[in-house]
Amino acid sequence: MSKIQLLLIAFFVVFVAPLATAEVSVTGTLTSDYVFRGVSQTDNSFAVQAGLNYENTNGFYAGVWASNVDFSDDADAEIDYLIGFSSQFNQSVSYDISYTYITYTGYSSADNSDYGEFIFNTYFNALTMTVAYAPDYVNSGESAQYLSAAYDFYFPNEYLLKLQTGYSMGDAFDDNEYINYSATVAKTWNQFELTAAVINTNIDHSDTADLRFVFSIYRTF
Repeated sequence: MSKIQLLLIAFFVVFVAPLATAEVSVTGTLTSDYVFRGVSQTDNSFAVQAGLNYENTNGFYAGVWASNVDFSDDADAEIDYLIGFSSQFNQSVSYDISYTYITYTGYSSADNSDYGEFIFNTYFNALTMTVAYAPDYVNSGESAQYLSAAYDFYFPNEYLLKLQTGYSMGDAFDDNEYINYSATVAKTWNQFELTAAVINTNIDHSDTADLRFVFSIYRTF
């Protein structure tokens, strides 16, 4: 991570965050597969994940999140650092702007794949629209964009069904732009969040991006 990015995170945590009442939370997750935008990051294996978040009533937040990864190379963990701001236009429409810097441990300096991404979410009641932009995707020197839409359906007994689809594109993908889509059922049980998801992409001949069922359990403290 560059000195400028570290300074940005330090600025928000040290100077902006204390301006309002803050809440610190920790989330731990166990999942049968760490899937990011339709593609397994753990070679179809389980993942243990943890996140630390710092959020203010004025809308600013910062956090760090980590997970094991397996790309069949030297990488063994992903650690993400993020800062952001959330607010609302009215009772029905809100938004979230964030910057995440994604890092991987285990690589040599020559194989550095760390990169940053800007994400803008807009929430229209149960509908979420996402636009993401990475100016230097996986340190390739080329940009990538991601568009996504998700809709939440609420059912009795606190069951939730989320339908989502996304499109990864940009120079970094060249002729390999692809669509991902998923259906996730979520349920709260004894302060734990349980999810079961069906996930797929239109990527051909890849055993890390084909149809899969993913089960997760997490809790926030």
